[in-house]
Formats: sequence, C-alpha cells, structure tokens
Amino acid sequence: MKQAELELIAREMRARGLHSTWNELIVFSEGIVGSLSEAYQTLLKSMAKSNTIPSTDPDDVQKVVRDKLAKALTLLTDKARVAKWESEALTEKNRPGTQGVEDSRFEEN
Repeated sequence: MKQAELELIAREMRARGLHSTWNELIVFSEGIVGSLSEAYQTLLKSMAKSNTIPSTDPDDVQKVVRDKLAKALTLLTDKARVAKWESEALTEKNRPGTQGVEDSRFEEN
C-alpha cells in the first residue's frame, strides 16, 4: 500500500469519526478489530494444522503476514488481547469437534 492510499484511508476514517454517532463508531471499531482478529487467528490455525514451525526467514510470507496482523491488533487493542487471541487460536485446534473460533470481539478483558 502506498503512502497516498494510507492517507486516503486516514481521511476517510477521520470523516467517519466526525460524522458518526458514538454507537456507529463502536460498531465500526469492532468490525475492524474483529476482522483483523479473525484473519490473525485463521492464519495461526492454518500454520498450526500444517505443523509449520514459525520461520526465522524474514521473507516467509506467513510469518510476515502474522507479524503485521499482530502489530496492527496490538496498536488497536493491546499485547495481552493479542496474546489471548493467539492462545485461543492455537488451543482451538486441539479441541475435538470444534471448527471455528468463538467471536471474542465483544468480550471484556
């Protein structure tokens, strides 16, 4: 993503913030964090299912995506929440008969 694209996104988010109700902003934020969380947990689960050990290769696409998602989530929430989502994703694969991760967007810390 180029700088101009990032600036456009920032302007759109700022405009949304100025013209939205508090409840609309909460729903918007939960959607962003929830989507990133789902992507992060899905990636972690796929890596765990394939028994892939996280690579130390800086060009490993899965590792780069995982790290960028974790960084974005940490900026939007906090390290403890990201660690919790990671733990949930990795323990979910060990539960027999489960196929998805519960939606944790609305849980309290």
